[in-house]
Amino acid sequence: MEATDSGFLPESLPIDVHYNKLLDWLVDRKHCTTGWQSKAYAVREKISQAVQDMPAVQEITQLLRGSYINYYHCLRIVELLKISEADTKNFFGQYSSKRMKDWREVLQLYEKENLFLAESASMLARYVNYEIPATKRQILRCQQIQRECSRKESECTANAVLLRNKFLALCRDLKIEGNDVKSELRGLVDELPSVYETVLERIKGLDECVKYYEEFVLFIAPSASGSTMLAMIKFMRLHGNATVYQWRTGKVPDRVLAPVIQATVEEENTETIDWDDGAAIDFGDGDVNSAEIVKEIEVTGGVDLEVGEIDFGDDNDEEVGHIDWGKGEIEVESAGCEEENEVVVSGDEAEGVLANTQTRGQLIDELLELEAFFTQRLEELKEEPSIVSSNLFQSASELLQLQTADSISSMKSKVSAVLEQLTSSRMQHLFMIKSSQRYIDRLAASLTHKLTLAAKMEASLESAKERAEAAAKEQREAEPRLESMKTKMKQLQKQIELSLSKRYNGRIVNVMGEINAI
Repeated sequence: MEATDSGFLPESLPIDVHYNKLLDWLVDRKHCTTGWQSKAYAVREKISQAVQDMPAVQEITQLLRGSYINYYHCLRIVELLKISEADTKNFFGQYSSKRMKDWREVLQLYEKENLFLAESASMLARYVNYEIPATKRQILRCQQIQRECSRKESECTANAVLLRNKFLALCRDLKIEGNDVKSELRGLVDELPSVYETVLERIKGLDECVKYYEEFVLFIAPSASGSTMLAMIKFMRLHGNATVYQWRTGKVPDRVLAPVIQATVEEENTETIDWDDGAAIDFGDGDVNSAEIVKEIEVTGGVDLEVGEIDFGDDNDEEVGHIDWGKGEIEVESAGCEEENEVVVSGDEAEGVLANTQTRGQLIDELLELEAFFTQRLEELKEEPSIVSSNLFQSASELLQLQTADSISSMKSKVSAVLEQLTSSRMQHLFMIKSSQRYIDRLAASLTHKLTLAAKMEASLESAKERAEAAAKEQREAEPRLESMKTKMKQLQKQIELSLSKRYNGRIVNVMGEINAI
């Protein structure tokens, strides 16, 4: 036998076969036939019948448990049956046991045309290409799900706490407990009288501020009219939270019909006539506020509503039943009252100037005017006095000359305190709650929506925990299965290499490829 150039005999060189080409290599070298799949199917049927009757041997039970039985498993089963079925062996060395006959028949079918090599090569490629990578992907997916669920749990927990804290913070701002939101919001209206009293006390404390502002303006612009400056503040200092009717006419009504806050309107544009008290006519404007009607009439200006006079048949008394729309005032002399000329006001005219949107807006405008004036005056006093400014105030009153930056700052603080109380978010809520049932519904829905979202977050948290637990369980089941497949793959690789080595007079056979990296 000739040696190669390197001094080695060809028979001493190893045979390297890629695992993915092993089956084709066996067919090309006539170790196996191309139709091995149909023959392997017949063997599988035979194995399925043989496993139905097996002895209670622990190792056999382990071989048959959850694994794909191949030729090498069958060899081991026959060896174990030789021990368990030894009493069925006759004088000629033959076994009368049906179990032994069945498994020996399986071995013969496998060894015919090297069917076991083709099946083992196919099984080895399936392990490397499909089953092991799929199990690895399954484990990675379970780990990813657990990471996502962990992140989602932390987010849901944080969001649920945040939403509940927002709900509690809003309830604290509104000074409600949050148990029965709608009822508690309606109850806030009871606080308005005390709030009005506080605002009135502070407005009465603005005497010095109003006087200083008025004298300053008249000193700078003598042609200005003092009666129109800060009219609402002056009115409230004298009359308190009087009715809008008294503010507009200067007359105190004989009787005031308190405005009725309507519940949520079910049907709009439904006209009804309320004959209560015999003189008050309710035109049922649905959601249309009477303050908006008065405002619209004032804005359009010059609108002559000649149909505003109702004739009750008394031509000599034009005052009876006359409704004057000229300035949005409602003055009714009711024929059913105890005194003939009794003045009864209702609707927006019966509201206090602090409760009415228009008059309250005028008050806020005047307070903003005062605040801006004192802010500017304070900046001027902080600057170094010039000759012009010194000479300008020489003829001014003592009230204007004696004011310092500290006194101006004090007056500004008083104005800002009233303005801040009137324009605070809590006051805006109270005013809207008083005037609109729908606002109560929207505000309550906004508050309870946060609790609903928090509950959804907590439900999502529980769902994420359950999903993470299911993924962890699946991973725990897949990891041992992966290790078992790796072990079986390595064992099958060695068995194939030994079987091929016997067919090549002991030459080393190596199955190469990614199989060795697993």
